[in-house]
Amino acid sequence: MVLTSAALVVWLATMAQAGPPGGGILTSGWFAAAGAESQSLRDISRGGPPVDASPVEWRGSGPSVSVGYERPGPRRFHRAGLDVSSARSFSYAGPIRRVSAARDDRLLRVEGRYEYRRYPFDDLFIRGFDAGVGVQGIGRRVTFTRRASAFGTQHNAEVTAAIACVAAARLRRWTRWSADIEWVNGISAARARETLDVDPLADARRWGGGWLTDLSARLTVRLAARTALSVAYLRTGEGTMVSNNAYATSRERFAVGVIYAR
Repeated sequence: MVLTSAALVVWLATMAQAGPPGGGILTSGWFAAAGAESQSLRDISRGGPPVDASPVEWRGSGPSVSVGYERPGPRRFHRAGLDVSSARSFSYAGPIRRVSAARDDRLLRVEGRYEYRRYPFDDLFIRGFDAGVGVQGIGRRVTFTRRASAFGTQHNAEVTAAIACVAAARLRRWTRWSADIEWVNGISAARARETLDVDPLADARRWGGGWLTDLSARLTVRLAARTALSVAYLRTGEGTMVSNNAYATSRERFAVGVIYAR
């Protein structure tokens, strides 16, 4: 027990070791992460706020995988990534009760993002705390199948392009670990297609648009000279209006990954 406690004290002291001003734990490198993600859709029942006015939410969960490349620097940050996620085990959740959806309900999301940030405010309150702004470009394709008793099975496919602004902060005072958080807001344009099994002629193709908001945080811990472990959380919501149809979607993801520096 004494040896274990001593080892823990030494490890914490090493992790908290302050690095040089403007330090960081890694240079440019590749990253890969995997985790669990929940996704939901809420049909909007009115045109005014709140945007998610419908009391019933169609929600499922499943795995998520992300890969990409990032290039951090003292003043700039670049990241390009691709993530793929799927969801099953859907249910309809309301204010009072939750009802299981059909077994064959499913959703697949493929999304790519490119982000560029600048950090004009370094050592803002304490040494190693930086604040910055940036832009983010997003492209994605979402397909889902949902069985509704009144309309048979609904098949949807949506392709979305979005541009967003980013407010970010990072803490990189120590040589062993760093943390960052970012808030993203942007506008999107979507092309959606909807078909119903009970009516093969009901093949609707529509244009639309909406607004998205993200909140994400990541903790990075150095394992070796070129390798680090990352733990990340993402929560995102989006409201979309397509022709006479409006809906709100949300995601919540927790992922663990590895970053390998060049």
